[in-house]
Amino acid sequence: MKKKILAGLAAAAAAIAFSACTSVVPVQGNNQLPANGYKILGRVTTKTSSTQSGYTKLLAEAQKQYPGADDVVNILVDKKTTIFLIFVFQTYEMSALAVDYD
Repeated sequence: MKKKILAGLAAAAAAIAFSACTSVVPVQGNNQLPANGYKILGRVTTKTSSTQSGYTKLLAEAQKQYPGADDVVNILVDKKTTIFLIFVFQTYEMSALAVDYD
């Protein structure tokens, strides 16, 4: 009897542990580039919490990866939401092109 109860609890715990749901939704897309006078250094991507995301965080990551970066353009923001039981976790993935103005 105890083995059946223990097996049932283990099965329930395993079902709960693997019951998380995750979705990714695009939040913002800004696909504008300057007319001329710039050099594209490369793409920069960073993942942050919902309270730590923003342009300055993305620019800081660009300047860390590309020391000559003056700006980030063509900014894309995706929101990843994970629901586990009653807990909701949100993270943002921000991506942009690092550019150096002439």
